[in-house]
Amino acid sequence: MSNIASLGYLIFEVSDFSAWRQFAANVLGLMVCDSDAGETLSLRMDGHAHRLILQSGPADDLVAVGFEVADRDSLNDLANSLRSAGFDVLECDTAAAAERSVEMLVRTVDPNGVGIELFCGPLRADTAFVSALVPEGFVTGDEGLGHIVLNAKDHEATERFYQDLLGMRLSDRITMPIDPDQSIDINFYHANARHHTLAFTASGLPTAMHHFMIEAREMDAVGLAYDRAQRAGVPIMSTLGRHTNDRMLSFYAQTPSNFQVEFGWGGIKVDDESWQVSHYDKGSIWGHQMPAPSEHGG
Repeated sequence: MSNIASLGYLIFEVSDFSAWRQFAANVLGLMVCDSDAGETLSLRMDGHAHRLILQSGPADDLVAVGFEVADRDSLNDLANSLRSAGFDVLECDTAAAAERSVEMLVRTVDPNGVGIELFCGPLRADTAFVSALVPEGFVTGDEGLGHIVLNAKDHEATERFYQDLLGMRLSDRITMPIDPDQSIDINFYHANARHHTLAFTASGLPTAMHHFMIEAREMDAVGLAYDRAQRAGVPIMSTLGRHTNDRMLSFYAQTPSNFQVEFGWGGIKVDDESWQVSHYDKGSIWGHQMPAPSEHGG
């Protein structure tokens, strides 16, 4: 069976383009590109034509995830595997593929209702990625744009889809108490050397996604982004901290669509030949505290 290679792009439906334009450019340090019709915003963080696609609408949520596959044969094999497992798979025409700046595209829907776009042959942008705020850029390449954490409605069905069908490998698990009578279970999966491309948990939140993560190449970029967010009045949802499992140094901010973005540095790499799956009882070694309500707009 063919596996996905990386997280290629994310598609959000957002209600406020202006706020997102300011947030993406002036806080995160991404490049913002308007579509010809003004109906979408494309956000760049490397040489790809886009990594985040914003579509106008009221949902303020994740609507689709684009996963890259190695080549056309691998994409056809993966599409056939999904069909055999009972999933509807749509083969998109060249116009739809061009809209996503890829050579070949198929679509399906995961067990949580999230649109899944599988593609090969991502196209490069006409100009180089340049960011005055993050001059060293972001960790992408073979590791994709970063990671996402989904809110799973059905744990077993979600695990089967992403692990058994899309070929992701389990990195580790966290079972984290949130009060004396309740805990939250999070599964983390990798598609390449990045510690996790995707994680999911049955959080009960109404949104499809809890957060997405982008990783800077330089540690100070995290602190500088943290300062920019605070100066801009962006709600900080988790303060600076370091995670137990992927060792990421990061903070979490609220986007203009209310879901969160994690801005990080220093995630460890997975070597499948030697990696041992671990089980943690907390999410962070230190930090990642929720600020008082006055500090995060609550």
